[in-house]
Amino acid sequence: MPLRHLHPTGIELVKTVDQLLDLKRADEITSEEVLKESGISKGSLYHHFVDLPDLIETTLIYRYSKWIDLSIQRMSGLLNTAKTPKALKEALFQITFATQKDSLKNMRIERARIFAEAQNNQRLSDKLIAETERMTTSIEDLVREVIDRKLFKPNLNARAIAVFIQAYTMGVLVNDFTNNKVSYEDWTTLINQIIGEVFIND
Repeated sequence: MPLRHLHPTGIELVKTVDQLLDLKRADEITSEEVLKESGISKGSLYHHFVDLPDLIETTLIYRYSKWIDLSIQRMSGLLNTAKTPKALKEALFQITFATQKDSLKNMRIERARIFAEAQNNQRLSDKLIAETERMTTSIEDLVREVIDRKLFKPNLNARAIAVFIQAYTMGVLVNDFTNNKVSYEDWTTLINQIIGEVFIND
């Protein structure tokens, strides 16, 4: 979620909560703590956000999307420079290796938690839907460009691929909670085989 639509004071509040969420759960954060850490007045908080939960929800969506935004930027750079199917395959393999690391486990867990919390929170759900739509559309546009350049197979659905890319990044969460884990190498090899055989227009 880009913060450019927020006033600088709102951005500072979001960044304060973002830092606090690195240390504790959302339900442990108090308005007093946010105001103390940010140095912003209570009146300003309630001027820019309906209430504390609104601020926390905005921050959760920001955290949900900021890593994906970086991934989309990287994906855009790699896909735009690929001129041949082989170069595209290598670019997509790089993206797989970068997004499936064990070190990203906590980020996957937090994203899953946001989905769970949105189930019974309409305001958070609305924000999550809007942000997911923005990200899916961004990836869909990239994929459509690759299809138009005849590097992806022409019968593929660009939006389905955009959802698939986000889903397999989240799906490895299943492997994070097993005793007999699939290795990082075996998992990324499988993803890359699917990409190479199903997507690439050799």
